[in-house]
Amino acid sequence: MTTPAQPHFTRRRTLAAFTGVLATAALAACGGSSDPAPAAAATATPSGAPSPSGSGNTMTTEKNLSADDPALDARSRQLIRIGEDGIARENPALLAAFFAPDFRFHGPDGGTLSREELWDYFAACRRAFDDFQVTRQAIFSDGGAFVGARTTFTGIFARRFDASPIGPLEPTGGRMMYRINNVFRYNDQGTLAEEWAQYDSRLFLETLGVRLVPAGPRPS
Repeated sequence: MTTPAQPHFTRRRTLAAFTGVLATAALAACGGSSDPAPAAAATATPSGAPSPSGSGNTMTTEKNLSADDPALDARSRQLIRIGEDGIARENPALLAAFFAPDFRFHGPDGGTLSREELWDYFAACRRAFDDFQVTRQAIFSDGGAFVGARTTFTGIFARRFDASPIGPLEPTGGRMMYRINNVFRYNDQGTLAEEWAQYDSRLFLETLGVRLVPAGPRPS
């Protein structure tokens, strides 16, 4: 049973919900707590594309799981394939078969997206990033409805990115990368019903060439 169609968010709200914070919260949190009233604010200014290990965040390399690995169960192999072929490469039929019509995505700030709104984000990534890849480094399952995963998005920032939580960003030519801790829930039909995601918005913005700096005192 599907829920009634929900009105689409504006593009800005849709994209901000996926990246986990509204624009002001992204700048204030600086990749730390998602508390809406942090102790310090920040502003963003363009910079050259930093390395993924910038600002003290070391991003170690993990081996990607393979959809052809016979040691993995069918659901794990499907999850790998949807990242590699359904998300990183435009495949509407594969996405429609994988995501339930009433699917909901839950971001770190509590915002939700429909499957079509999430697909809009994937499309923005494909437009902006060359060599765009979505890979899985670990998948955890107890055989029930819930599956956990570690996921990595990577690509070369080649064209304008419209899905930033602070507005459109111009390309740097550098490599973008961010990692997500996912929890997925499947329905009785075996399609994806819900996803909860946690990720470091600050590090993501830094790999897009954004430098976060402390803001001045707030007006009283």
